[in-house]
Amino acid sequence: MEENREKDSNPFNEYPVKILQFGEGNFLRAFADYYIQLANESKAYKGSIAVCQPRNNTAVINALKRQNCKYNIIIRGKNDGRIIDEVKEINCISRAIDTVGEYDSLVELLKSDALEMIISNTTEAGICFHENDIIGDSPNVSFPAKVTALLFERHKAGKGGLVFLPVELIENNGDTLRECIIKYINLWNLDKNFIDYVKSNCSFCNTLVDRIVTGRIDYENDKCAVACEPYASFIIQADDKAERLLPFKNLNVNISFVDDLRVYRSRKVRILNGAHTMSVLAAYHMGFDIVRDMIQDDLMNAYIKKGLFEEVMPTIDLPDKELISFADSVLERFDNPFIDHKILDISLNSVSKFKARCLCTLLDYWEQTGALPGIICFGLAALINFYNGRYDNGKFIGNRNGESYEINDSKNVLDFFEKAYRENNVVKDVLSNKDFWDIDLTEIDGLYDTVKKDYDNIKLYGMRSAVEKVVYNE
Repeated sequence: MEENREKDSNPFNEYPVKILQFGEGNFLRAFADYYIQLANESKAYKGSIAVCQPRNNTAVINALKRQNCKYNIIIRGKNDGRIIDEVKEINCISRAIDTVGEYDSLVELLKSDALEMIISNTTEAGICFHENDIIGDSPNVSFPAKVTALLFERHKAGKGGLVFLPVELIENNGDTLRECIIKYINLWNLDKNFIDYVKSNCSFCNTLVDRIVTGRIDYENDKCAVACEPYASFIIQADDKAERLLPFKNLNVNISFVDDLRVYRSRKVRILNGAHTMSVLAAYHMGFDIVRDMIQDDLMNAYIKKGLFEEVMPTIDLPDKELISFADSVLERFDNPFIDHKILDISLNSVSKFKARCLCTLLDYWEQTGALPGIICFGLAALINFYNGRYDNGKFIGNRNGESYEINDSKNVLDFFEKAYRENNVVKDVLSNKDFWDIDLTEIDGLYDTVKKDYDNIKLYGMRSAVEKVVYNE
């Protein structure tokens, strides 16, 4: 690739730039750009992308420029039982623009009649409002401030509204972006007609995205090559205008247009993320270090399936067939032979993760059935066991069969566990901690006794035997 950079042209260069992409990172290049590539190849779409960076780092922007904005995605994993190991060339990007050094080019692009859409991924903290941002500071600090200033130039030029397709991993990402833009309009005392323009002429889609992108990979001379799993899901809550303009609807890929994302968010959080959280802390104390080895163990496989199919899925208001298909795909993704997904990495901030991913299942299951979900309860006992640690040179250290490991969470969480273990009533202290759960979990009939029994079994018999007891109702 390297020796042909000067003469090798991008086959989509003749297509007008219809999309401005804020974000040059691995995820967008392996996710959104992948979908645009498929749309162009299918002839369902004839548009290219201009990419700019939301921050000052120009490393990827400059690398894309040197490669005529072409790069490769290395797709590796399992899909419907088949091993996938393939390379996909991406050439739907026609321009890479330095947001700082080439800001005038961004302004001109925003005035283009061809431009239809802005895609963004600026991390979970990217869609935020900074009251100290000034419209004359170009580019501005926050991504919404940058977009507001640029969109105002488009409005003044008399151009039509745009579709915004943020993929940041926050709830209601499109609505939140719109709210931030309106705050900046008010902060900067801009033309009040501009607020009407944003509300009436622009569309803000809420999205839910899912694909594991493992990051940059060495591939030939491609400095922008990125690796990812075969699975990808794009769920979009869009108005009629956005749905007409988005180029994905007729593609035979995993994209859904929905009226309400909430149930799909519950599906992802409770099944995919929840399966991790209810299992990995137990698995770690069974001696497993990566997710693939955990899922290949017959006992842990049975544990996760019982939790998903008997406890989690009944609390989600979607057809059984759809839930089963999604859960099966999650189990397959856990068994990716190309990704060494470290359990200790997943264990970061497990208390808040349990609250967000598993507690909702526990409470709904209890409310719907009057019973407690055994696997979810055991996951809570395994969490308490995992957090048995002490400070050592500024780090909070746990112990697994004589081997030390670092427990990573906020200081107030770690301080709590150190004190609770010293006072020797840790299960009750954890369950009654409203700072963790917003409620006192000991008030749920039978929950303390269930978790205490599981915790005692872990201490008395070891993790594997304790897991066997909860899986096989011993």
